[in-house]
Amino acid sequence: MAKKKKKEVVVQRGVLEHEGVKVGDEVWCRRFPTNEIAMGVIKTISLEDSEPCFTFSDRFDGSFRLALFSSIIPMPTKAMWAKLDSAHVRQNRSADRAQEKLAKKLAAKAGVVRRK
Repeated sequence: MAKKKKKEVVVQRGVLEHEGVKVGDEVWCRRFPTNEIAMGVIKTISLEDSEPCFTFSDRFDGSFRLALFSSIIPMPTKAMWAKLDSAHVRQNRSADRAQEKLAKKLAAKAGVVRRK
């Protein structure tokens, strides 16, 4: 009988809070170095550089980004929320197109031709 491996518990080391902002908080900010508006959940905090910074997962495009603590936006405007909403609509639309394209490809492989 095979032995089961024990699950390793990942303990996050390092800084967990800076200036009242904690790992796991959702923040609006301007990402570094492009200065574009971003929003996401803080993953890690680094105080080793000349300016304190943090990494986060950007909800606009789903990638991991870097931002400075000085670039945090305390109160997002309605325009910022609208920009996030339009980014989500665009992501959903492209996901739907990809799904349709895959369905057509699979149907073509199966020899089934669907006409509208």
